[in-house]
Amino acid sequence: MRAGRRVEIRAAPAAVAPALAVLALAGSAVAAPAPAYSAPGSARAVRADAVQGREPPAPPHAAAAMRMARDAQRAFEYVRRRNFPRGPLVNPKCGEGIGRFCLVEGWDDDDWEPVPEVREVAAERLALIAVLDSAARLVPGDEWLTGQRVAYRLEAGRADEALALLDVCHMEGSWCEALAGFVHQESGRYAEAEAAFERALGRMTEEERCGWTEPGPVLDRRARGRYERFACGSAPRRAVERSFWHLSDPLWLEPGLERRSEHLARRVRAAIQADAASPWGLPWGDDLTEITLRFGWPAGWERARHRIVGVRTDEIVWSHRLPGAQRFTVSRLGTAEEGPLWKLDEADARTSWAPVFGEVLELPHQVAGFRRDGRRRVVAAFAWPDSLPPCDLESGLFLADAHGVTASRTGRGGGPLAIAEPRAAAPVTLVGVEARCEGQPGAARARIPLTDGHPLLSDILLLHAGDALPSTLAGALARARGDRTARAGETLAVYWEWYGSPAPADALEVTLSLAREGKGFWRRALEWSGLAGRDTEQAGIRWLEAANPGAEGRTVELRLPLLDEGRYRLTLHVLSPAHGEAESGAEIEIVAAPPPAAARRSGTVGAGPRLVPGPTHSTQGVDP
Repeated sequence: MRAGRRVEIRAAPAAVAPALAVLALAGSAVAAPAPAYSAPGSARAVRADAVQGREPPAPPHAAAAMRMARDAQRAFEYVRRRNFPRGPLVNPKCGEGIGRFCLVEGWDDDDWEPVPEVREVAAERLALIAVLDSAARLVPGDEWLTGQRVAYRLEAGRADEALALLDVCHMEGSWCEALAGFVHQESGRYAEAEAAFERALGRMTEEERCGWTEPGPVLDRRARGRYERFACGSAPRRAVERSFWHLSDPLWLEPGLERRSEHLARRVRAAIQADAASPWGLPWGDDLTEITLRFGWPAGWERARHRIVGVRTDEIVWSHRLPGAQRFTVSRLGTAEEGPLWKLDEADARTSWAPVFGEVLELPHQVAGFRRDGRRRVVAAFAWPDSLPPCDLESGLFLADAHGVTASRTGRGGGPLAIAEPRAAAPVTLVGVEARCEGQPGAARARIPLTDGHPLLSDILLLHAGDALPSTLAGALARARGDRTARAGETLAVYWEWYGSPAPADALEVTLSLAREGKGFWRRALEWSGLAGRDTEQAGIRWLEAANPGAEGRTVELRLPLLDEGRYRLTLHVLSPAHGEAESGAEIEIVAAPPPAAARRSGTVGAGPRLVPGPTHSTQGVDP
């Protein structure tokens, strides 16, 4: 359960993320007896008065007040555990052990979802808040009391009360600001959370700041070993942290580094729980701190029977992460030449988070670079995923390096975006394309490496075919396809630019080919033996084109044969008598062809010769 929100928030089964079950290995955490009160009569009377709306009586002195507050907190967690929903009889297999706990992934993917909290727990929480407030009047400025008052107000859905309490918090050090950041983060106000955490970090010593900001168990063992080689407070260590949190930021459309703020909020949660009773019924330890830093506060708990030997069973406590939780953190420190940095739906992720803007999907897109005035102009088009509901879109195109965004362009709607590479010493290495719904959950993104490309040849931009083919980049953007997907048998247009300046009499030899990627062993063996043809695996066209020195934009239409479904590499090869060879390419996805009747009406041709007949149209022009 996210602090400050009850588990009445229910998700559709399709939106529920795989559950992360946390199993206490140290025996039953539910069957423990109710804690004994140091002053049973007065503590119970205080809770009863709070439920009835009366002012609780003041304890005789500060020590008694703190004792009463701690007894009441333990009593509430006992009531909470006693009212956990009952789950099925299980015999789970431990996926990863963390101290006294075991992480079990996906055992109830289709069965579990948050359930409403019972009234008794809600009433006991209000009584506890009244006791804590009463104790705070006698022991003002106590960090433990302040943390508990804030945390339980968030659970009760009273974030505004928690912030009002912190407005008059004047403790020395960073605790008041850290708690304010915690409240803002749990309420989805990420920019305010980041500002509060920065104020808190500014009040800490260098050693304290290192302990709070280090990624810690969020990193895998190998990355953490490299990170910890750098001394606390050193420039290399700060650079690694800055790069890690920038690359792990869920949405660059959202101001700030909300995943870093979430990490700091989890630090606050662990500090609040460090000297308090826990819902698991076990003393807080390093294992629960690690679980909290990696997965946050649970979305809910269950009591279940665990079969031990034969008919013997033991009662265990399961905790589940929030629905829609994803891994936003990068899998490595820094960029890599091969393999994706991000995989949002990784099943065995070391860490996960469910932000208020909802699950982030992969965004279908295409990105291409063109040269203007000695630098690249990056353009992007995208298609809003069909699995997300239609909405008013906010979109963004971002150029970045390993440490931050260097240039950005935002827009409204689903139109393409373009941005010029900044004139800076640090090269741009990453491109981000993002879109999200305004005022409601729903977001998608794509992040890809940006290659240097050839200095004389642009990238490929796929267009929708039509009667009048564009000869400028502006015209091509108006016809850009939302992604690099095409149907077998359809006609698509390809826009590209040449930046050489050959003599007018020279001609460019241009080849546009389409070859299948990732053939399996058996497919290659059948082709080699002659039992399977290669006609549907590769296609291409070749033509000579006058090299007009003033012409930059070129568009050609390519009629696709009825290729097999799969990934293909579209390659543009240009041979210039004056400048030699240049090549540009892009991966496209071929999907199923339309029905035969539709194909006949559209005039497409079936799979035939290896080389498709020459381009239907080809245009040249100058981009204004």
